[in-house]
Amino acid sequence: MKEKIYVEIAGIRLGIITEEGGEYVRHIASIVEDDISAMIKSQRNCSLIEAALFSAMNYCSRGEEDSKKVKNLETQVALYQANVNRLKKENEELRSKLAGV
Repeated sequence: MKEKIYVEIAGIRLGIITEEGGEYVRHIASIVEDDISAMIKSQRNCSLIEAALFSAMNYCSRGEEDSKKVKNLETQVALYQANVNRLKKENEELRSKLAGV
């Protein structure tokens, strides 16, 4: 069920319609708030917009890296599954040979 959750990030109040639930949305908003605040504090001349854009770039970069890792893991799982299937077939063949002896 969708619900509207209000959060505040960097002094800007946002209404977010989500199915994730308020606790999750507030948790994510807190992470973004902390990231932007830390960036503004560490870089004297960093504006709110620049901090938000850098934060967005960082999150997108992490998402891309995670997508590559997921694809790699999916490939590995497919190879493992192919090996399992091959070994099951081989096992069945050997059992048939043993039964025939």
